Amino acid sequence: MTSPNYATYLHLPELLDLQRPLTPVDQQDLSDSERLFIVVHQASETLLSQVLVDLRHIASGQCGRRCHDRRAQRATRLVGALEGQLKLLHHTLPREDFLLFRHRFGTASGVQSKQFHELFARVRKLTKHGDEDGPAADPELLTALDEAVRRWRHTHIELVAHMLGDRPGSAETSGLRWLAARLDGSSDTASYTASYGSSDTASGTASYNAEPSAAEQQGACPVAGGRRSTGQQAAGPEAEGPRATEPPTAERQPVTAPRLAAAADGLGHVVVVGGSVAGLLTAHVLAGHAERVTVLERDQYEDTPGPRAGVPQSRHTHVLLTSGMNALEELLPGLLPALEDAGAPRLAVPGDLGVWQAGQWISRRNPSRPIMTPSRPLLEHHVRRRVLDDPRVHVRTGVEVTGLLGRPGHITGVAVRTRGGDHPARQEIEADLVVDASGRASRTPAWLADLGAPAPAEELVETGRAYATCVFHADHPPEDLDGFYIVPDAGQPLGAIVLPVEGDRWMVTLSGPRGEAPPGDAEGFVEFAGRLPHSAPHKWLRSARPVGRPAGYRHTANRRRRYDRPGQHNTGLLVVGDAACALNPVYGQGLSVAALNAVALREELAGKRAVPSRTLQRAVFRSARRAWDVATGADSPMPGVTGNAVRSGPAARLLTRYLDRVRAHVPHDPVVCGTQRDVLFLLAPPRTLVTSPRVLRRALLSPAGPDRSAPPTP
Repeated sequence: MTSPNYATYLHLPELLDLQRPLTPVDQQDLSDSERLFIVVHQASETLLSQVLVDLRHIASGQCGRRCHDRRAQRATRLVGALEGQLKLLHHTLPREDFLLFRHRFGTASGVQSKQFHELFARVRKLTKHGDEDGPAADPELLTALDEAVRRWRHTHIELVAHMLGDRPGSAETSGLRWLAARLDGSSDTASYTASYGSSDTASGTASYNAEPSAAEQQGACPVAGGRRSTGQQAAGPEAEGPRATEPPTAERQPVTAPRLAAAADGLGHVVVVGGSVAGLLTAHVLAGHAERVTVLERDQYEDTPGPRAGVPQSRHTHVLLTSGMNALEELLPGLLPALEDAGAPRLAVPGDLGVWQAGQWISRRNPSRPIMTPSRPLLEHHVRRRVLDDPRVHVRTGVEVTGLLGRPGHITGVAVRTRGGDHPARQEIEADLVVDASGRASRTPAWLADLGAPAPAEELVETGRAYATCVFHADHPPEDLDGFYIVPDAGQPLGAIVLPVEGDRWMVTLSGPRGEAPPGDAEGFVEFAGRLPHSAPHKWLRSARPVGRPAGYRHTANRRRRYDRPGQHNTGLLVVGDAACALNPVYGQGLSVAALNAVALREELAGKRAVPSRTLQRAVFRSARRAWDVATGADSPMPGVTGNAVRSGPAARLLTRYLDRVRAHVPHDPVVCGTQRDVLFLLAPPRTLVTSPRVLRRALLSPAGPDRSAPPTP
């Protein structure tokens, strides 16, 4: 078979006839997978044609520097899109469908076509010699183009490893070894093993600088999209259900291709421990850089929103701060409108809320920022539905992780058991990256110790605060308020949060310091509200109708585990959410921090082929730092506080005195109020309160305004 054009390289009349827009009649005879395969081939031909147009124009010597750079950048993006087409097939085309397609249409590879050979030759010439007839080229642009082509070729090899291994093709082809040898410019199939031991391929690229051999013009090989290491099959049945079966005509042979380094072109197989909000958002981000993502969740998911045993916080009040709303909309566009359609309230703070701080109400005329107050089950239900719609993300429920696999410094998977059985068997799931999103009760420090690895250093600030939440049916509070927020402080340690949620319900959370937990019965709960520093919430509660009993919670310590520090790094492990940085829940930061963790991971991974887990861990640490500083800064002056991260000493006392002056100006000063609000909503770093000249001038030189003891009016 001579080297054909891309549109005809499959060399089969039936498929050639379908290399045009598909009519309804055509589609009747095609499966969904066949139709997708053909459409992707058509799109790839268009992309490749434009790449060659740009490279030919560069080679003509008619390009100025600006034109040269623009066309090189566009060619790089288009080659990346070609790779994306292959990955699309990998993520959507079942293996058995690929084999059926192979037997119907034959096998071939785009790397054998004239267009691809021209692409390789032109890029090889540019990267070796530059544009000899044109202006001096930007070497970074040419390097980016070279790497894009290498990644594209590498994707072909990895796809065949996934789809066929070393099974023979249906024409003159011999599967993976055949293709790898041709890509390396060698007719010796043994070069596959040698080449994949080289530094070039270990870095995630298949060499293509050798001139094509004569054998490269013969035959073809089945190729269609994506990346998956063949050595990861131990986790396959658990992660993806039953193994795909081949057509009866295909002879089943063991897959002998060696496992490629996961970090070479992505994250490989990612296992996420914990299927709540932090775990789901992390899975969503990592799915774009991994072969597949498996989420392991202890509980069983229900079809409708509802509290879960594995999420004690699901019965308590939750808030999406402005920063969290922005992050969620960035991660899952359209999620916030969907929550609103489901009844989740959207409020402006302080415009819609009665906020009591430092002995007075904050003016509702001060600048406001939005928050949302869905119940935790509603938010998690919508996030889960969106994330699990991605075919790259799989979930196993009713599974408990019992330990880590690997050795000190290198994690290779997890040990699990199925919950609910009389004799749950231990299973092992291999992974290139294990993500701990199991929450405040994370057992990763103990599991690391079991492997002989050091546990991470912990920073702790513990006030002993306890709180309880009860749901009520009630009319709106007076003065057209949509809720109350009584802020506790060192001089007044009782707190309250009253917020609306979907279903015409109100969630009320009351908190007290060590030894003063709110009662667990509805009547005592309402009476406890009478001890708050202002009577407005208690008056409103007396006419409200409780729905069930209050749910208590006492685990309110701020605890940060320093997996980011030197000496704590474990390759293949990433810890996110409360498992890395657990905050006092009374400040309502947890959901927003989970979303900010995910955004930080996405930004760190953007445009990069491989990012060490250490780098990702540091990104998680940085994204939670503002929330940690706010929560521990508020808790450190509380009576009876303990822990190794409590802020104390003369400098801390001086800062506390200054921040007391800032808080005294918040109720009536729009500048100070807006700055503090942005800090609390994680939109600005806490240092802003001491570095902003406008805030400093007002806090130190201006007197505080008059007391506001009456509930604030709009």
